Amino acid sequence: MRPYAVSIAIALLLAGCRAGLPGAGREAAPRLAPVPAPDLVAEADRMAARDLWPGFEPRTMPVAIFDGRRTWLFRHPSAPEGFEADPEHPGVRIFPGRHPSVTANTSTSLGGIQTAVLLLDSTRASRAAFAGVLIHESFHVYQHRRHPTWTANEAELFTYPADDGEALAWRHLETEALRRALAAASGAASACWTREALDARARRFTRLPPGAVAYERGVELVEGLADYVEYRARNVAVRVAFPRIEYPADAVRQRGYAVGLAFARLLDRFAPAWREELERRDSTGLDSLLGVAVRGRADAAASCAFGAGAVEAVRRHAVRDVAALRDQRAALRQAFLARSGWTLVIEEEHPPLYPEGFDPLNVQRLADGEVLHTRWLKLGGPAGTVEVMGRAALTRAAGTHPLFQGVRSLTVTGLPEEPAVTEAEGRVTIVAEGVRASLVGVLVERDEGTRTLRVRAP
Repeated sequence: MRPYAVSIAIALLLAGCRAGLPGAGREAAPRLAPVPAPDLVAEADRMAARDLWPGFEPRTMPVAIFDGRRTWLFRHPSAPEGFEADPEHPGVRIFPGRHPSVTANTSTSLGGIQTAVLLLDSTRASRAAFAGVLIHESFHVYQHRRHPTWTANEAELFTYPADDGEALAWRHLETEALRRALAAASGAASACWTREALDARARRFTRLPPGAVAYERGVELVEGLADYVEYRARNVAVRVAFPRIEYPADAVRQRGYAVGLAFARLLDRFAPAWREELERRDSTGLDSLLGVAVRGRADAAASCAFGAGAVEAVRRHAVRDVAALRDQRAALRQAFLARSGWTLVIEEEHPPLYPEGFDPLNVQRLADGEVLHTRWLKLGGPAGTVEVMGRAALTRAAGTHPLFQGVRSLTVTGLPEEPAVTEAEGRVTIVAEGVRASLVGVLVERDEGTRTLRVRAP
């Protein structure tokens, strides 16, 4: 069995992954980007002239952009094989189609060099929005170089106790207090609600395992600060995205973006030199920095609190949220399995397949070791590789961890046509819309009645 630590290391590389903009990742009939890639880089470089973060210079970062037809490579010192020079743009290289390493808005190793990656196959975002996301991803490159300990172990996401109603109630109170702290007109009220938020957070963290606490703080550093830098680059009034009814119980990663941004904006208010301090002591969590900043204020005696009735109401709401989460998981599984069309089932038990890449913003843990991946998943092992892009796939665990001790089976439903199967020299290649698999030592069974193609070991 592949060592568990190796799988976790892969997950750490995915900590900076951000789902593509609307439409991203679907290779079928891609829509061309409304902004030419060179113009977008120029816009991002213009925005990067602002004071974004100490020592961060986006205009020096390698960038890869997929525009729906080709992959552009800027400022890269050693372009991988397949990239050719663009005669119209000196120093720029182009790869026909989507380069295999370009799977989401993220930062990734491309040709051995950490590179900011952007998908542009959408027409629903402005030039400034795309440029802001490019700076966001470029900041991940900076984080990788300057702060390698800023990570969020994605293995924790799959075991996070999202169904703990009491912890969820304190999370709701924490979020509401942060909302009030950001909206407060006076510094005293803002500081008071910030302390209230941090108190609720401390109570909540006593109920969580250490790995879950570290995961939240890691996402806040990695993604919350990248959102903060993007916010500064765009230089427009952007509200922190706290939904009025809070995030769903299991939206831990999504919430981390907003909480990290909220902490950063409150630190701007109460400790203007916090960015330089964090650069010097990068093992400090944002919540710790903020706690020190508001605890020492002269207006610390300001009064604010949630009443007993409000706390009880939040607890009842959290109980309903947990019940809704369980119902939602069951409904998602049922809807996935009920999709019409062909079904592909790949079973690899000895040894199983292991995750080589996935989108942590688009996964849903179900019951009994099952995980629903709704955008992108890549698995690999001694038998070969399987990649699903732009459609849903269901995995069943081979071990006690839902994903990182291997995958026993992979199911893809709703395929509009029967997957194409070819075999040469003992290798089976399976191609369907959004799916590609290359496996050795397997049998393929076709059931016309159920429209199922099953791939398994002999």
